[in-house]
Parts: sequence; C-alpha cells; structure tokens
Amino acid sequence: MKDRESYIDNIRVFLTMLVILHHAAITYGAPGGWYYKEEADGFAAGLLFTVFVSTNQAFFMGLFFFLSSYFIPASYDRKGESKFILDRFKRLGIPLVFYSLVIAPFTIYIAIAHQYPGLSFKDYYLNREHWIEVGVLWFTAALLLFTCIFWLTQRFRDRKDFSPLPLPGNKSVFLFAIALGIISFLVRIVFPIGVTLPPFGFQLAHFPQYIALFTVGIIAYRNQWLPALPSTRGKLWLWLAVGLVFIGFPCIYILKVITHTEVDAFLGGFTIQSFVNAIWEQLLGISIIIALLAIGKYKWNNQGPLLKALSRYAYVVYIIHPLVLVSIAVLLKDLHLAGILKFIITGILTIAISFLIGALLVRTPLIKEVV
Repeated sequence: MKDRESYIDNIRVFLTMLVILHHAAITYGAPGGWYYKEEADGFAAGLLFTVFVSTNQAFFMGLFFFLSSYFIPASYDRKGESKFILDRFKRLGIPLVFYSLVIAPFTIYIAIAHQYPGLSFKDYYLNREHWIEVGVLWFTAALLLFTCIFWLTQRFRDRKDFSPLPLPGNKSVFLFAIALGIISFLVRIVFPIGVTLPPFGFQLAHFPQYIALFTVGIIAYRNQWLPALPSTRGKLWLWLAVGLVFIGFPCIYILKVITHTEVDAFLGGFTIQSFVNAIWEQLLGISIIIALLAIGKYKWNNQGPLLKALSRYAYVVYIIHPLVLVSIAVLLKDLHLAGILKFIITGILTIAISFLIGALLVRTPLIKEVV
C-alpha cells in the first residue's frame, strides 16, 4: 500500500481491536448477543458498557464495509472479472466455512462446557442444533454477498464519458446521515435491533448503513474522495460526535425516563423512541467515520514495522478472536473482580494473544494464501 494510504490500514487495525473490546464489553454486561456472558455488576458498569457498545455499533461495522469496498474497483480492474470473483470466494468463502465447521463449535463448547460436566466435544459437535454457525463472520458473508452484486453490476456499467463527482459538502453528508436514520427507522418497524435472519445472522436493522457505506466506498474510490478530504472537516465532525455522545446519549436516557418506556421501544417499532434512536445513531456513526478518515489521513498516515505487521494480521485476528476471548473469559469466570477490571484484563489479553496467533497463521503455508 502506498504511503498516502497507510492510515486506512491503521484504521483497520484500530477497528479490529475495537471489535474485540466490543465483544469483551458484551461478555461483562453490555447489551447484545454473545457466546458467553456475565451479568453487569451494578447500574454504573452496565450504563458505561451500554454507552460504549452503542457508540461502537453506530459506526464500526459500517466503516469496515466502507474500507472493504474502497479498493474493490482497483482489484476488479487489475485482476479482471473471473480472477477477481474467484479470489473473493477464496478469501471470504473459505474462512466462512472454516469458522462455521471448526471455530464456532469450539467456541460454543468452551462457553457451555462448565454448565454440562461430562459433555464431550464429540457429543456436542455431532448433536448440535445448528450446523451453520457463522458468528462474527456474518460480516464476511454480507461482504461476499455485496461483492457478488458489485461483480454482476459491472457488466452494465457505462465506462464512457466518466465525469468525476466532487467530494460532498458537510450539508450533503448531514442530509445523508439523516436519510440513513429515517430508512433505518422504517426497516426497524419490521426488523428491530437484535432480530437476526438465519442462517447467517444478518441484523437487517443495521443493514441500511452497511449497504450505503459499501456503495459509498466504491463511489469514493472512483471519484478519489479520500485524497480530497480536508483535515478541517475531521475536526468539525469530531466535535459533533462528541456532542452526540456526551449530550445526545443523556437526552435519549431522559426520553426513556419521562416516557416511562422499556429499552425495547428504542430498538424498533413505530415509536418516537425508535425514530430518535435511529437518527441519533446514524448521525453519530457518520460523524465518527468522517472524523476518523479525515484526521487519520493527516495524523496517522505513517506505518512503522509494528503497525505494518499488525495490519497484515488483522483479518486473521477478526476471524479467531471469539475463540480466544471466550476461552479467556471462561478461565477468569471464578475470579472475584469488578466487571470493568475483568473487561480490561480480558480485552488486553485477547488482543495480545489473537495478534500473536495471527502472526503465526499468516506464516503458515496454505493459510497465508487465503488470509
């Protein structure tokens, strides 16, 4: 990768670590589904974890889709139609199958084995209810689906008389975020947050953002929007993001109190709470994404040996981290510590061990050809 694009790899490393911390927070009391969970030890810890995962959810997977699609046009143009799609199936499809058949069963078994003494892994594996269990690789499944759609549409793309689109201004970006919020609200009337579609566990409540940012990533590359992104825009959207977290989140909580509603009202349905939450979430997500890209481009656009290595391991780490995290959490389950401390210990250990394993795997024949 060229020096001017090093910040994109650095952001990927940051997002991968954030995913691990996100799942560690869910492990110790934040809302959300996960293989192994413990109750939050008190209102304050639960609220802190909720703010953390809500902020993450607003942007981190959407940004993953944006970054994943950004270089797809270049890869397609360089490799050609057939080689491109075969490479995508190799890099995305093989990990998807391996996770479902190997990593997910081991992770689930470790998470439940202490509840069922005498249950062997063989018995669990042969009698498990779901044989397709993609877990966190729902992202990989969705990315493969989106990529296939891109591949199919390229046959109808008019390459003549291409006129670059200018970088959208702040007003356009703001309206884009509002539109995403409205569409998300409408989708959540039917598919509230937390409802997943088998067999790949897609949460359609979040897919308006994922689809939009995957598409924007392709458009951004074709029109060279990132090279044109000014650092001043990052500062503006960073301040908006700070306000949405430290002012917006308390306002949402006040809305919950004065309307005497349960959390479910914010997750979906035709409610004012769901509408407010969807608008807040998308404004926050787009704000953080613009801030990270703009500030990262100017402040984090260098890559020493360590960051270069970590960026090479990031994809493997994303794939294996559930097994590592759950193993550590189960080992620490009888340790009498505050949930916040267990979150810190588990998060740091999972990041360190996952990257060490990743370093070994990317040097392993066959595996390194896939990831």
